[in-house]
Amino acid sequence: MELYLSPNGRINQPTFWRGAITLFVVGAVLSAVAAYVSPFIGFAGILLLWPWIAIFVKRFHDAGKTGWLTLAMVVLFIIVSMVVSMLLLGVFGINSAEMQEQMMSEMEDLQSSGDAGAIMAYAMEQSKKMAQAQLIPNILSNAIVTGIMGFVMSLFKSDPNDNQYGPATA
Repeated sequence: MELYLSPNGRINQPTFWRGAITLFVVGAVLSAVAAYVSPFIGFAGILLLWPWIAIFVKRFHDAGKTGWLTLAMVVLFIIVSMVVSMLLLGVFGINSAEMQEQMMSEMEDLQSSGDAGAIMAYAMEQSKKMAQAQLIPNILSNAIVTGIMGFVMSLFKSDPNDNQYGPATA
């Protein structure tokens, strides 16, 4: 658990990969549960942000670099994620904007009935359908981005000596 909860210390490349793959799998499972149970469960994914930051900081520390470089990685992660997601949604023929437009149009029709329960049930059901349609592209996108970020992190070689962040990793 220390690997995911504290940004202090150092981790070598294999430990970074074990942590990254574990976080990717947890995120993928969370996405699948959100798509088939409740889209609101997807918000729990925000809890994975800290463990990702912790492993990136420790990896930078292992290379003798400041953990603040993680901010650059977060920006890179966001940009690459958006580009890859848009490309994959297109490849899979998923038009999210069209799906949302259709949902909003049909919800306007339901609003005339004044039945708030029916509106909420419809919105929840449509959100699940959208999440299910986007599930495979999203998981693939996350896998690609995790691989790219892991590659970038592999460019930072371990400092073979003790440094200000801790003893050398094995």
